[in-house]
Amino acid sequence: MLLSTESAECACRFLRRKTRGDMRGFFLVEVLVLSFLVLGCAASAAVYRALAQNRAATGAELTAAYLAQEQIARIETQSGAYLRAHTDLPWLGAGESPVEKNGGQFEVTSVISPHAETAELASVEVRVRWRTGERSRETTYRKLVPYRD
Repeated sequence: MLLSTESAECACRFLRRKTRGDMRGFFLVEVLVLSFLVLGCAASAAVYRALAQNRAATGAELTAAYLAQEQIARIETQSGAYLRAHTDLPWLGAGESPVEKNGGQFEVTSVISPHAETAELASVEVRVRWRTGERSRETTYRKLVPYRD
């Protein structure tokens, strides 16, 4: 199928006019769409970073709670004579303080004092300190523990 040269020239002129006219307004639309895409990517990255920081902070708090519970459980297994002889206890778990868990360092300290109302109980306070990024965090757990003689 052959096209005449006259109809081919008309088709080319029509396409040239059409593309020249579209390019003027289309460039602005391209820039706007690209700008919205870049802003969307930047917003997604900011949200992702905030979620990652929140996840790390929550993980550190859960690890601190776990370590405090472990320390309290180990204190409960100690004899009454041992508890009466000590007021400050170091980390009783495996390894040394600071405890390294889940990519962080946690310092666990315990204070034991006799209960004010009865001589059969001891008040245990476990303090866990850790650092996430620039901030230093601390949490404290308290429990009454019986002296086991």
